[in-house]
Amino acid sequence: MFHPRARTMLLLSLPALIIGVASSLVLIAAMKVASVFQQFLWQRLPTSIGIAYDSPFWIVGMLTLTGIVVGLIIRYSPGHAGPDPAIEPLISMPVSPSALPGLLLALIIGLAGGVSLGPEHPIMTINIALAAAFGSRLFPRITALD
Repeated sequence: MFHPRARTMLLLSLPALIIGVASSLVLIAAMKVASVFQQFLWQRLPTSIGIAYDSPFWIVGMLTLTGIVVGLIIRYSPGHAGPDPAIEPLISMPVSPSALPGLLLALIIGLAGGVSLGPEHPIMTINIALAAAFGSRLFPRITALD
């Protein structure tokens, strides 16, 4: 009546639920931190130094500085914040956990600084890497399903 692997799939549904909730929390935390930092960069900081937050000087300067900082993070962080999504194949190995702090920091700085790219790729990369790292440690005997 049931598929031969139904029991295995049912047992894996609990870790999948935990991974899904943890992935959501990673996104929520990253977005909250970026939002607070964005408020600081775009409202409090320019006001405190006497520059209008909507002046062309501030906008161009902040976007330029954000690009430089994100580039430095990618260049010098361990694992270089993961592979370049433009040249990485669609299906590949998960990113090493050592690259995740740099990737998360580049994501937060980029979002807070006003870069128009969304968080989709970095968040998916972080969540896949964390799920693979924790899953391989928690369930070392589970093999790949057909």
